[in-house]
Amino acid sequence: MINPRKTRVAVVVSHLTIGGAEQLLLELLRHIDRQRFDLNIFFLREPGILGKEILQLGFPVSTGIIRSKFDLSGIFKLTRLLKDFQTDVVFLINHLNTLFFGVIASKLADVRTCINWENETFKKYPFHPLTMLGRRILHLGVDYVVAAAKGHGDYIAVEEKIRHSKIRVIYNGVDPERFQSTIGQEEARGRLRIPAQSPVVSIVAALRPDKAHHIFLRAARMVADVIPEAHFLVIGDGPQMPFLKSLAVDLNLENQVHFLGFQRQLGDIFAAVDINCLSSYPQQETLSVAVIEAMSAGIPIICTDVGFMNEIVIPNETGFLVPVDDPESLAKKIILVLKNPEQQQYMSHQARKLVDETLSVHQMARAFEELYCELA
Repeated sequence: MINPRKTRVAVVVSHLTIGGAEQLLLELLRHIDRQRFDLNIFFLREPGILGKEILQLGFPVSTGIIRSKFDLSGIFKLTRLLKDFQTDVVFLINHLNTLFFGVIASKLADVRTCINWENETFKKYPFHPLTMLGRRILHLGVDYVVAAAKGHGDYIAVEEKIRHSKIRVIYNGVDPERFQSTIGQEEARGRLRIPAQSPVVSIVAALRPDKAHHIFLRAARMVADVIPEAHFLVIGDGPQMPFLKSLAVDLNLENQVHFLGFQRQLGDIFAAVDINCLSSYPQQETLSVAVIEAMSAGIPIICTDVGFMNEIVIPNETGFLVPVDDPESLAKKIILVLKNPEQQQYMSHQARKLVDETLSVHQMARAFEELYCELA
């Protein structure tokens, strides 16, 4: 019996900094079935922080395909690389330049299938109408667009003028094992210099304006007025760090808010946490990977009703949704859950269950594998 050759997938990416979409790609590559698929990674620019972790996975990698944003010679470099790889599927990670260079090169290389994986919502580009027109034209050369949620698929159909028949929904997934801990809650809090009996509320997000950490901190002040022993973790780094630290002092929370910076190993930190929050504005939020990571550790979620979070944050089941820019509503839900340990325990179980059944990297990887095989 002759074994069919593996499906050859060319992953075209710009560069990988710290972010949810970038982490999703890293997890997908870690869990793809290498017995069935040959993958080659093509970085248009340099790998970036998370890209360096991909280099350690052992896939063939090409970097520096373009020298600048408008380096049109990169089209021909990428075309040659795709031909040399005898590519079956071009898999684009949704940056503007991957869409431009990847679609044109895949057509010139006569690649059978082109897929674009989108993880953005409500993003406003410079020269937005012209940019969206360009995206719509380029998507004519894409066979399938992968959306992160059902509502996201509907959004793409309307905003990008893409037929529903070209859209596939594959939910974002995380590896639950990465967020488990072998230490107990008391030890986890001790490592953070938090009293063992103090409730802990966290937020995991880059410190950018669209994540609205100031709403979280104002809600924290209201929670602390009712539950004085509460502590709050701000996990992430970014340009707003000085402003947020100053705000915590102004709110008289400097002894209860802990700025932990960027953390790759979250399991032992999550072991200390009772509730995880997301206070984002609508810009760019789709289906938060950080929220799914916390859910995988059995942590209830209280977040703003943005993007398509309503598909995974189910009121009274996995958490609560609150209005945007409303610290009082956020605080009320935090207090409600902290004062009802039975409800908190039930939500904890439901959050972990939803990840195991729908939002794990294993489901995500198998769904992509099925799509590659179907198209190739």
